[in-house]
Amino acid sequence: MKKLIFCCLVILMGACKDKNKDVEPEPDFAPEFVGKYETTTVAPSIVTKQAWDVTVKEKNQLNILYNKNTEVKVPGTSITLDQEYSLVNVKSTSKDVFEINEIVDVKQSNGKPLQQKVQGIATKVVNAAGVPQINITIKFSDPGTGAVALEEYLEFKKK
Repeated sequence: MKKLIFCCLVILMGACKDKNKDVEPEPDFAPEFVGKYETTTVAPSIVTKQAWDVTVKEKNQLNILYNKNTEVKVPGTSITLDQEYSLVNVKSTSKDVFEINEIVDVKQSNGKPLQQKVQGIATKVVNAAGVPQINITIKFSDPGTGAVALEEYLEFKKK
């Protein structure tokens, strides 16, 4: 009888063990995206060079310093505008996807104030040349009215 009670006690203790010890912590995807990325777009009379410097803010959150240099060529001259977006709340949702959705005060070389809402879902892939890149359809809009100023598909290649 003592053996039966002992066996029941052992089984009961095993059933009551802390089940939270077996729970795996949420993985941190942010380090998968760290690096410098660049892209250049060309339209008639307009060349835009864009660069991202991606760093880890904390678990599953990124900071992106986004520089955009636009040059517009008009007969006899060219006009340039440098813009800097400091994206500080970018969320990585998997090892190859992150989401941008924030309002940013944009620093501009012309000194004029600009606030924009920046949105997009980015996907990290490896292109045919074997170079990692981040593909995104990025949307810039007026945070007050919601009017879309620009929406474009970009492919940022890792440098």
